Amino acid sequence: MTASDETPVYLAADCGGTNCRVRLFNEDGALLSEGLGGPSNASLGLEPVLSEVFRATRNALARLNGATIPLSRLHAGLAIAGLVEEERRQEFLRIPHPFASMTAETDAFVAQLGAFAGGDGGLLITGTGSCAFAVKGDKKFYLGGWGFPVSDQGSGARLGHLAVRRALQAYDDILPTSPLCKKILAEVGTHPPEVSGWARTAKPADYGALASTVIEYAVKEDEVARSLVRTIAEEVNQMIRSLVRRDVKEIHHIGGFAEPIRPWLDKAHGRYLAKPRGDVFDGALRLINNRTGLINKTGKARE
Repeated sequence: MTASDETPVYLAADCGGTNCRVRLFNEDGALLSEGLGGPSNASLGLEPVLSEVFRATRNALARLNGATIPLSRLHAGLAIAGLVEEERRQEFLRIPHPFASMTAETDAFVAQLGAFAGGDGGLLITGTGSCAFAVKGDKKFYLGGWGFPVSDQGSGARLGHLAVRRALQAYDDILPTSPLCKKILAEVGTHPPEVSGWARTAKPADYGALASTVIEYAVKEDEVARSLVRTIAEEVNQMIRSLVRRDVKEIHHIGGFAEPIRPWLDKAHGRYLAKPRGDVFDGALRLINNRTGLINKTGKARE
């Protein structure tokens, strides 16, 4: 495969609060390569998102064993967490890019497209952030996904945020302490002024990074950790119940925080959980091939 080869190459990207994952496929759908970038939630701004997409893409291109593919040969389909605000969506339609074509939708939309092969069903994402999206006939609807400060219930970032607050309450002797509280303070600042300073610049991914610690201590029977995890699990339960009330028959639960929180969820919800037909990258390929979602028709920027 050389720079003169004109066969299309497809770029599928999963842009989330923790990282940006990119996979390259040939026209037959075979995986060619993959690469990784940093946090790429739309709340950070579209230029930072595309910067991480470019970084992950170049990482993937560098792994092609000597093959040379310019960015201008790539048809990009992006699943972008937090791409919900109309202003941000309109910005996407105008932003310059170096690809042959570029289309995008929210990560939930694209993952649902992949999980149900374009058919009906509900998609619940719990990762650094959270969101649900469902398709039922000609109806489509979102739950949550409005950003960390006001939404993201049942997410890793929300669990990490609760843990930091709870650790400070223990430090101030408002509530009892525990090994988890001491561990959290050791991670973000021993004294409240240090924690406050950390929080001023902390991003959702920074809070989300603490979620695994809370789960670890919950498994160790730390009662504070268990209480926090139960709180977050109930938030996930609420989202599942909301999908069920809308008569969604099948729900696929994905995201980096899906497996850790699953043992804490209402067992009755298991009957709604569906086996996916594909993943977010399959959805991104459908996004490209079906010309679905936001289609950027702006002239190309230099590579």
